[in-house]
Amino acid sequence: MQSGHEEWSCNLLDISLNGMLVEPPPSLDIDINNPCGMALFLGENISIHARVSITHTSNGNWGLKWLQIDLNSLQHLRRLIELNTDNPALLKRDLKDLG
Repeated sequence: MQSGHEEWSCNLLDISLNGMLVEPPPSLDIDINNPCGMALFLGENISIHARVSITHTSNGNWGLKWLQIDLNSLQHLRRLIELNTDNPALLKRDLKDLG
């Protein structure tokens, strides 16, 4: 993740079409009201890049909401969720809700 001149790694705890839950480094001192850039590397040539906002913090974790995500990243996100869901109908419903 990146905000201003700061760059750091987080542990990914959960991901969805709405955003993700991450565990940031414990000593990180940033303004959580500013949007951040993020990159999630899935493989050699596959990554998800987006702008996110920190919508909530709980137990040291951050809930992130997608603000901007390019089409290629959205396709990778959808495929990642498809491969890891137990309920494909739920994924289709969420996609429909996104418009």
